[in-house]
Order: sequence, then structure tokens, then C-alpha cells
Amino acid sequence: MKRVYGLTAFLLLFAASVSFGAGPLKIGVLAPLSGPFAANGTSFVQAATLAVEQANAEGGALGRRIEIAVADTEGRVDVARSETLRLVSREGVDALVGAYLSEETMGVMETAGPRGIPLIVPVAATAEITDRIRREPARFRAVFRVSYSIPQWAETLAAFLKARKTARYAFVGTGIRWNKELGNALEQSAARLGIGVAYAGYYSPGNPAFDPVAVAAAGSGADIVVLGDPGKNSLSFLKRLRELSPGMPVLSVGGTLGDARLVPSLPLAGPLYVQAAAWKGSTPSATAYAERFEKRFGSAPVGYSDTLPYDAVTVLVAAWRQAGSAKGDAVASALENGTFQGAAGAYRFDDSHQAAWGPGPGALRGTIIRWERDGGRIVFPPH
Repeated sequence: MKRVYGLTAFLLLFAASVSFGAGPLKIGVLAPLSGPFAANGTSFVQAATLAVEQANAEGGALGRRIEIAVADTEGRVDVARSETLRLVSREGVDALVGAYLSEETMGVMETAGPRGIPLIVPVAATAEITDRIRREPARFRAVFRVSYSIPQWAETLAAFLKARKTARYAFVGTGIRWNKELGNALEQSAARLGIGVAYAGYYSPGNPAFDPVAVAAAGSGADIVVLGDPGKNSLSFLKRLRELSPGMPVLSVGGTLGDARLVPSLPLAGPLYVQAAAWKGSTPSATAYAERFEKRFGSAPVGYSDTLPYDAVTVLVAAWRQAGSAKGDAVASALENGTFQGAAGAYRFDDSHQAAWGPGPGALRGTIIRWERDGGRIVFPPH
């Protein structure tokens, strides 16, 4: 009988199209399925589900079927910690993928790391994740991040601003940890390219007061607004900003504004750019992923909060296969020494267990698209 734990429900998803001989391998997936970032959490879980289904269609791993157990973190650190404990102790998961916000991911990392449970971080970008791995490599041996770090993210955004011949930009968005770190890192990266910041402001994700920030950004003299809000409030903020400054270009960090279903409601009087880890048409692997996602769920992926969880599960399964084991040390060794193909490209990890993103040889590249009425057009990096 299915048991539901309030808002923090879990479900087991099976892909039984292949005959397996042993008990299943289980992945715990932690994502915000309620609260301000619920829409992103939903696409997160959909992508993880798709990756598991794909893996099972290819024979699973270690001769075993793969299942996922999903936990709703609610976007809260305390819930993320307690759900991690439940997944590990009661569900008996072999690995974890999550969480979403940097704050809650640190809670998951602190809980899972000492237990040697492999943890693949698909979205959270705070520098503290890799800093802790460097300082305590034994404690966090099995923690790896497929998403870009804050500095890598800032370099991509700054390079795009430079390509647009931006002189000054405004940075606004939710007042959460990774966003403030990104705002600071972008200011430094942009300054190295001769780009100044005209304004920086933040609003609450739960009860946002848009007007003061929107008015300040619109009147700042910036050439473009960088919108650091992946949640549902980003559309409301964008509409308010466009009321004040209809032609103001906006660059979103991704999330909700990457959802093609919103295009009819987007105010496109001025350019609207959205950053993504990958996008249909950017590479053959990204196109194949996007087509599978759309066929399975009836809508196109948003390119960040789904693409990276998909790749996190895909990389984990490949590491199980390469290691010939689900044990934490064996999986860590495989990840430290291997190269793993995902939708965004080939993943390689450095000494801090950070995937290589950036302009260097062999690095993964972020993608930026511009929304038009007939869809998203890739504008960066140049094809």
C-alpha cells in the first residue's frame, strides 16, 4: 500500500521492459515538488525518470533493473536533510541525485557524504560544494557535480555579454544563496572584460516585492538585465520590467523562462535570452534527448533543470557499469578516471569532482537561446 508523507511524498517508478535477474538498484532523487521552485522540480523528476527508463531499455546496470525513489525537498534545508536520511535508511537507495537549491544540496551532501553514498549534484552551483570536497576529500569522496560551478556560469554569461557589446548590465533576481554568489562572480568576470554593473538587486522568492527592483533596473541605464530567477516569479517580474522598459533586453539564467509552453504569454517587445546547459539543435546528443523528452512528456525540455538531472542519472549509471559495482569507492574511482557522455556533451571531472564546463579544449559549453514566436533560436556560442 502506498504511503504518503504530507507534502513530502515519494514514489517508486519502475521500467520493466527488460527481464532482470537480481534485485533493483535504486536512485534517490531529491527535488522541490512544492514551493516556489515546484515547476523546476517537476521537470527535474521527469528527466531523471526518462534517464532511468532509457538505462533499463539498454539492460540496466550490473544485471539489475534501476528504480528511483523521489523525495520532495520543498526547497527547504531541513526537509532535504530528513528526506536524505529516509531515502538512505528506509528506502535503501544505492545513490542519490539532487538537490536543486544550493542551500538544500549542502544539507544533502552533509548527510550523504559521511555514509559513502554516491551523490551526483545536477543543478546546485555554489562554490562551497567543491570547496568542501577539496578540504575533506575522504569525507566527500563520492560527491560529484555535473552542473557548472558559479565561476563557470559567470564566465559563460560574461562571454555572452561581451559578444553583445554590452557596456553595463543590471543583475536582479531571487535573494537566495547561489543567486547572490552568481551576482558577485558575474561582476568580477564582466569587469575583466571591461563590462560594468549598473545595478544589482534581489527580491524574496516566497513573497516578492517586484516594483522597487524592477523600477531600479529599468532606470539604471543598463544595456541588458540579467535575471537570476529560475522560479515561477520570473515571468511576473519580466512582465513588470517590460511595462517600465518595453525594449529592455533580458538574459534569464534558465528555469521557468526556458519553458516553450510559456512563449505565447512572454512579452517579446525586447529581446529575451535564456541560458541552458543544452538545447535542441546544439549537438546531436542534445537533440536526441530533447526529442525523447518531448515524446515522453508532451512538451520540450527547458534545457537546464531537466537536462542536467538527466545527465546526472546517465553519468551515474555509466559509472556503475564501468566500475562493475555500486559501492561508493568503486563508483568514485570510475568517475574520477572516466569520460561519460550525456545530453550536454562529454563529462570529465577535475580533482574537486567538478565537471569541466567552459571555453577550454574538451570542455562542456553552455547554450543561450533567444525566444521568438516560432521557438527558441540558438545565439551563443556561435555555430
